[in-house]
Amino acid sequence: MVFPCNEIQKTAWEVLKNFDHALILREDDPLLPAILKVYEEQGIKDGAPTNKMKGPAFQTELATAYPDCRLVVTKETMTVEGMIKIVYELLKDKLNIAKLTFTSGVNAASQEYKPEGTVDRCPLCGIALNEKGICPKCGYRKQ
Repeated sequence: MVFPCNEIQKTAWEVLKNFDHALILREDDPLLPAILKVYEEQGIKDGAPTNKMKGPAFQTELATAYPDCRLVVTKETMTVEGMIKIVYELLKDKLNIAKLTFTSGVNAASQEYKPEGTVDRCPLCGIALNEKGICPKCGYRKQ
């Protein structure tokens, strides 16, 4: 079954919106403690009421997201290759990823993967069924 492009985008965006306009620093960056101190002094460390573009907080082996203060802390330098590793780690259980490509200015990188496993999808709209076998979009129930 083909997975609709708009659903791929929604699935990916739910996780990746933590990176949108976020400050991304390595965990050993000497600026990190100073920035957290300023965030605390400004009262934005635990979020601002205007911050509506938050994804769920996550912590992986490669990165940790603090969506309330729009901060992502990574284990390695943020290059296109590093971003591919982080994105794959975040999405590999949600999408069957065959290839990821990132570009940034004149830098580009691609990585191919062997898709693993299958995901039960609604035969009517292609959306992944939840753990109860129900489509969250149209209500279809798996028999």
